Amino acid sequence: MSCKSAIYVENTSSFSAAFVAGSLVQTVPLGSTLRRFGNCIRQTGNGVRVGDGYYEVVASVTVQGTTAGTYQVQLLNDGVAVPGASGTLTLTAAGFGVVSFPAIVRNCGQCCSSTLTLAIS
Repeated sequence: MSCKSAIYVENTSSFSAAFVAGSLVQTVPLGSTLRRFGNCIRQTGNGVRVGDGYYEVVASVTVQGTTAGTYQVQLLNDGVAVPGASGTLTLTAAGFGVVSFPAIVRNCGQCCSSTLTLAIS
């Protein structure tokens, strides 16, 4: 596979959020950029700014739940959920789990760009 831009971000620290079932969505902090090339993609805070074209996204989020429950991670494009770009984890007790999923995002037209973020609920 060849591509004109790529980025690899990682957050090695944790963040916590109090969840009320089905009502609270938190943006997942992305941490820092470890690798990046090309001028069509860059990290901006807790998002990744992408230019025009197609982008392959592979998301992997480690969740530590303090109670049993279902956790969903969703990819957002300018704050709008990307259809089919989500993963769900069900914990039967307090513990760890990983939510991973691939996605394809398309930005079309010249000078077209958007910001990709991850949200957990």
